[in-house]
Amino acid sequence: MSKKLMSVILVAVLVLSMGTMAMASVSADELPEKPDGYNRYYFYMPESWLNDYATTAGIYWWEGTDACTSWPGYEAKPTSVEGVYYYDVCQDVTMIIWNNAIDGGTDPSAEIYTAAYQIKDLGCEYYDPDESVNYPNGTDSFDEMIYVVDESKTDVNAFSGKSTFAGEWFYYYGNGEYGFTPEKGDVYYNQRSYMEAPVPVPNDNTTEPTPTEPAIVYGNVTVAGTDNETLAGDEITYTVKLKTPNKIEDVQAYITYDATMLEVVEAITPNIYGAIINTNEAGTIYFNATEVNNGLDFTNDSDLVQVKFKVLTDDSSEIAITIEEMTERNGGSYFTDSEQVNADVVVTETLAVPEHIVPTDPKPTETTPVDPTKAPATDITGETGTPGDDPIDTPPTGANVAIFAAIAVVAMAAAAVVVLRKKANA
Repeated sequence: MSKKLMSVILVAVLVLSMGTMAMASVSADELPEKPDGYNRYYFYMPESWLNDYATTAGIYWWEGTDACTSWPGYEAKPTSVEGVYYYDVCQDVTMIIWNNAIDGGTDPSAEIYTAAYQIKDLGCEYYDPDESVNYPNGTDSFDEMIYVVDESKTDVNAFSGKSTFAGEWFYYYGNGEYGFTPEKGDVYYNQRSYMEAPVPVPNDNTTEPTPTEPAIVYGNVTVAGTDNETLAGDEITYTVKLKTPNKIEDVQAYITYDATMLEVVEAITPNIYGAIINTNEAGTIYFNATEVNNGLDFTNDSDLVQVKFKVLTDDSSEIAITIEEMTERNGGSYFTDSEQVNADVVVTETLAVPEHIVPTDPKPTETTPVDPTKAPATDITGETGTPGDDPIDTPPTGANVAIFAAIAVVAMAAAAVVVLRKKANA
């Protein structure tokens, strides 16, 4: 029994150690942080560039910080994806050359001479608008983007006999996947190199994005020091209430508003019969009324005037009333020359605006589907590139590796017990 138990334990330890090694390799493949002031460029080296002399990629530049002192320059750094390399280059460098990290020498008869490959001199800053047909609006930077070789665009130097290649910048999504948009959409590409155009790969993992509410820009109408949010198209009602100690025999006033933002729909004096209201002058509403015999009763805090406006724009403005004259019936003045004489008179201004209900389930924006059978455009030179914000070379998580290791332990332990039982019964 003890031998069987020891066998099972040994199997488990072996599997766990394999899982630990896998997790360690994942950790080792995580890329270091990019230094400040540097751009990180990726390169997908064609498989055809590998030979008896070339086993990795190189990068060369001749001007700027850390300019190379000899060809083929610096050895590029590998990622966890086969064929994908990267290098952090100071932002003052404007041109680079990717190569297969060997110096072919100057002897055309030597085998290594034609084993050396490189791309053409490559601008590594950005694309201007219309510089590349694949990026008609240009790009801000090639930082975090990947350069992929178009092997159909190859030139052989007439004097040296060596091959140089063209290609294109792409947004890099990690895992050897790239495309023409900052976020991976309905299709992407994953070829190490391509002929004339990369072949689109349908993205089966795309999910319908959660619709986001558009930002609502409100206007603002201030009344009596209170701000009120409005939207273009709203109908709002401005009301002035008046409370006086006694009846009044006359009133003369005007209301000011911003005629570029508000349009008068209706103006009334609900508690004054025969008032004269003039709305013909944009930005100002005049009204007056007189009732000497019976007086006008506002002793119970009643509406003096109401104006309904239509909101034209989402700007800010103010509505205000100025009472020029108001006289108590058979008494003294309440207002004279726009100055309130009697402190017991109360004027209250309010604004009624509609409730703005934000939709909770807006209709998603319809987009034109991408046809994966159509290849992207290329320009005359084959050079085609805005920096990607997407994660790079995301390896499996430690949690996934641990789960796989645990499953393997159980399976192999069970298999070991079955084998031991068979041997015991033999």
